[in-house]
Amino acid sequence: MKPRRFPDLRGFLQDACTHASHHGRELPFLPFYVKENPVGWLTPAFAAELERWPHIFEAHGAWVKLKPESNAERTAAMEEVTRALAREGLLHGWRDEPVSVSTHYAAPELMRVERAASRYFGFLCYGAHLNGFTRRGGTMHAWIARRSARKAVDPGMLDNLVGGRIAAGFTVDETIRKEAWEEAGIAPAQLEGLYCAGAIRVEYTVPEGLHREILFVHDLWLPPGFVPANQDGEVQDIQLMRAEDVVERILAGEFTPDAGAVMIDAFLRQGIPAPEDPQYLELLHLLKP
Repeated sequence: MKPRRFPDLRGFLQDACTHASHHGRELPFLPFYVKENPVGWLTPAFAAELERWPHIFEAHGAWVKLKPESNAERTAAMEEVTRALAREGLLHGWRDEPVSVSTHYAAPELMRVERAASRYFGFLCYGAHLNGFTRRGGTMHAWIARRSARKAVDPGMLDNLVGGRIAAGFTVDETIRKEAWEEAGIAPAQLEGLYCAGAIRVEYTVPEGLHREILFVHDLWLPPGFVPANQDGEVQDIQLMRAEDVVERILAGEFTPDAGAVMIDAFLRQGIPAPEDPQYLELLHLLKP
């Protein structure tokens, strides 16, 4: 058995879902406004960097506001700033993949921003994840992916079988179908009848600032003979694990916070742990969006 980093599943979720647990919030953050909406949170050091663009940002020490008035103007202004920060080495992992920023999912878009900037600005982003389950010898197993060592975020860590950020202009369903093929070789026909089982929220501090994300979760039972195969090079390997082994690897700190939370959420739907477990209701509370 691997050494545990977390004492139990509650301990893991307290770190992954600090918005609900108020645990580990050691950094002060300043609200970032678009119009009257606080859509992001900035570290004081990053907020100070933005003062170099007084024509774009209004800074008052306790908060920062984006000045442009229209969606197109805000998108262009953020493009100017984020590309400059990337050139200077102050923003890492550029992907050329815009994400939508709004007050909540499916609300009118306020602007689009390069995905790599989301943690620096503390934007609430959205993702779609899929748990791949199967039965071997009558026992539930999960297909677990290991992220490529070349990934900009959490390289080499364990992950759900399928997961991806929802890019601007994409729906949850479009994202999960795209990612299912790219990450696991799951064809559209195998997703017939698949539906979103719910959503969870994760939030935790990172060196760049604050990671905030709502994840729309899916469970897919795969036939025993199916073996997932990565197609896009973003996955190092995929392995089959018993549920109890997945839990131990989560507690050992081998899963990304996002993937571990998604797995715990799925296990709760499968009766692991049972409702009589003293932590059951608290786990549900921590995961709630």
